Amino acid sequence: MTAGSASNHSDTAAARVPFRALLRTSLIASGFAAAATEAISAVVRAAGVQLAVGDPGGSASSVVPVNAGACAISIAMVMVIGTGIAALINRRSSRPARTYAIVTSVLVLVSLIAPLTAAATSMGTKLTLVAAHLVAAAIIVPMVSRRLAGNRQDGPR
Repeated sequence: MTAGSASNHSDTAAARVPFRALLRTSLIASGFAAAATEAISAVVRAAGVQLAVGDPGGSASSVVPVNAGACAISIAMVMVIGTGIAALINRRSSRPARTYAIVTSVLVLVSLIAPLTAAATSMGTKLTLVAAHLVAAAIIVPMVSRRLAGNRQDGPR
């Protein structure tokens, strides 16, 4: 290993976003996304739409109501997985912001399959859930991507 390659390795390691900063950004982004998606579902409920969802490919007997707080709880659970993905990408990728944006965009598209294929679910509920997924992603993905890109633009500290 030459002195130049050792220097490049330490520069790359120094440019990594600290996990605590990544976690903090993820928590803040998830909080904003939870508030936004809960607001969407509250407006829809106030408009008289009964939000109830069935299992993808399930039967009509498996329909359950989407209560207040359900979006926030879902985002909290997914935030744990998303933060893990971001941390792994931060550690392994030479372009973590770009990689994170691509991976999460694909995952968001995949996440739309469940509400779109849910059995015995009204179109109003399906559209509300799809909107909630897209709004949450529109908040979380750019915030975390900016955090992942941040230290690389500023250089090593």
